[in-house]
Amino acid sequence: MSYQGWIKLHRGLLDWEWYDDTNTKILFLHLLLKVNHKEKNYKGVTIEVGCMLTGRELLSKETGLSVQQIRRAICNLETTNEITTKKSRKGTVIQIVKYKDYQVATSKTTTEQPENNQKATTNKNVKNEKNEKKKEDFELFWSKYPKKVAKSDCLKKFISLNEESIGKILSTIDLFLRHKPFDTYSHPNPKTYLNQERWNDEIPTINNKQQTTVDPVVEMARKQKELYDIR
Repeated sequence: MSYQGWIKLHRGLLDWEWYDDTNTKILFLHLLLKVNHKEKNYKGVTIEVGCMLTGRELLSKETGLSVQQIRRAICNLETTNEITTKKSRKGTVIQIVKYKDYQVATSKTTTEQPENNQKATTNKNVKNEKNEKKKEDFELFWSKYPKKVAKSDCLKKFISLNEESIGKILSTIDLFLRHKPFDTYSHPNPKTYLNQERWNDEIPTINNKQQTTVDPVVEMARKQKELYDIR
């Protein structure tokens, strides 16, 4: 038979008066695990919640205790009102007097625990997927940036950024690098770039209609060459 579900055991059980009585303790824990968690009917006998239909010989077989040890343990548990026993035509009905203290409080926990675990697992998976995407974006950023310094630190900083900032980095990095001559001394270290959020810098754009300044000496030489070619 497959058993499922939970029971609740408080550490206060260590102070229980029968805890150092091995046989009584074994039987009581066995009963806690075996009694019904919902009402059942067995051959015309109603077995209520917290009860079980059994017999001394069967308990002896299930626990490994002798019949005499079972008889003595039952007597101990009845003396301190841990259990009650009632004879029936089908056997003995044993009831855990305070069964609710061991079971009811766990019903909500038993129901919610798998759900909470599933939510935690889902959130963790989503976070891992986002981090993998950020790592891919970082490699693209790293391949473009001319300075290759402190890559591991830069990666940690990059992953800590939100998606909006990463999107802006990737969309502006080419323009940022073209703003100055392309050499390793004209740009900040990548870690500085990330820490200072340099992707937010205002970068002037080049107006195609803007006239460039012409050196007068060069212009005069060009005109003289044109005259020479005409002649």
